[in-house]
Amino acid sequence: MKLKSEQGTAVVEFAVILPLLLIIILGIVEFGFIFYNKAMLTNASREGARRAIVYQVDSDGNRIVPGAAVEDAITQQLYSDFPTNSDPKLRLVTFGATALTIDPNSSDGDIAITQGAYITVRVDFEYDFLLIPAFIPKIPGSISLSGITTMRAE
Repeated sequence: MKLKSEQGTAVVEFAVILPLLLIIILGIVEFGFIFYNKAMLTNASREGARRAIVYQVDSDGNRIVPGAAVEDAITQQLYSDFPTNSDPKLRLVTFGATALTIDPNSSDGDIAITQGAYITVRVDFEYDFLLIPAFIPKIPGSISLSGITTMRAE
């Protein structure tokens, strides 16, 4: 025999558990975006390093790596789904301003290398959280992600 005082307990229990359940589900989605972005940065740094190890020779016969070519390879990897520049959209998941840094960048100019030298390409991105800070105020609003690749020059 059921007591009348037990009616509605399932609704109350669900109301207590629902916020925790939503935080867990949104956390899974948020960390999925973070892992996707990390993979994109790693792939972009790998493409930049591949471009960097294939050297060019300057007029003096020195082996050089053009910083602009490395940056172009990385940018092409991140923008490859969009062949025109009329409406470029980054393949990284973000709805805020993109803060993408590439090292070496085109302002570094040509980088002299020797055969067998190791070249490191680093791509940094400031990921803005999409969902979590709205529910948990102590969480910072962004996290720094990096993709780093080191390859040996040919």
